[in-house]
Amino acid sequence: MELKQLGERTWYVPGRVNLGYYEEDGRGYLIDTGLDDEYGRKILKLLNEERKGVPLRAVVNTHSNADHIGGNAFIQKRTGCEIWGTRLEGVLTERTSLEPFLLWSAWPFREIRGKFIEAKPSKVTFFGTTPLTEGPIMDTALTAVPLPGHYLEMFGVKTPDGVFFLADALFDPAILAKYRFCVMVDIAGAYRTLTMIEGTEAAWFVPCHAPVTRDIRELVRQNREGLAWVSEAVYDALSEGPLSREDILSRVGMANALEMDAAHLLLNLTSVSSHLTWLSNGEKVEPFVKDCRLLWRHKEKEEKEGPPDGFSGACP
Repeated sequence: MELKQLGERTWYVPGRVNLGYYEEDGRGYLIDTGLDDEYGRKILKLLNEERKGVPLRAVVNTHSNADHIGGNAFIQKRTGCEIWGTRLEGVLTERTSLEPFLLWSAWPFREIRGKFIEAKPSKVTFFGTTPLTEGPIMDTALTAVPLPGHYLEMFGVKTPDGVFFLADALFDPAILAKYRFCVMVDIAGAYRTLTMIEGTEAAWFVPCHAPVTRDIRELVRQNREGLAWVSEAVYDALSEGPLSREDILSRVGMANALEMDAAHLLLNLTSVSSHLTWLSNGEKVEPFVKDCRLLWRHKEKEEKEGPPDGFSGACP
């Protein structure tokens, strides 16, 4: 683990989740904390070695997924720092059992309550307003930028050094190719986010799950194609007749040799649901109930006119 400087007051910690670090007025701010206590312990050790004597004032959580808040509890206990988050994501950070609850729509079974889904809870100081937060983060020079698509109120963080931390708005092409279904709750929002990022100037862009770069355009293109691939796959799965969302996931997953445990399957179902909503809002597919099952089918006019606009070939 290492601290790499990107600006006068801005650093990042490369890893499975790229984390951010910023200093202002002699105090430090972490942007996300990784997966678990062990990750939190390593981060504090690194900061004590590299930025000795700089107290950690706060952790800024871009969203409440476990791999972004898992180190919160350990770091907060050791340092007494504040945890900052939006009102909705902050509630999930304080009540982390809601994460698997949302996946299962009921009290979760134990196989989906591991640390990859349900982090340890931490105490949050809320900032901003719902549903999306934009503008100054508390009394600092950090700026929140809404990044709809991946999760409920996810936001990015800009520092005065021109560094733009992008949370989970973008994924490495290797991740797109391996998992196909990157978690999304709002497809229309994800496309808006990609367009916004593509038109944004920054000295450095720091996605949490892709390499740091000065030019983000190619990664945006690859992620836009990845979204289109999933929508096309979901749409094409309905070509031979109505299916449930579980049937759609099974067909796409089997065709692409995807392996899933229970938690991964439910995360993928979230993405299937989001793409079905997007296709439905575009008048491409429609739901109906038959034999006590919620099924989806092509809308008749679309069977004549072809697949939705915006499909752009295979995921990279």
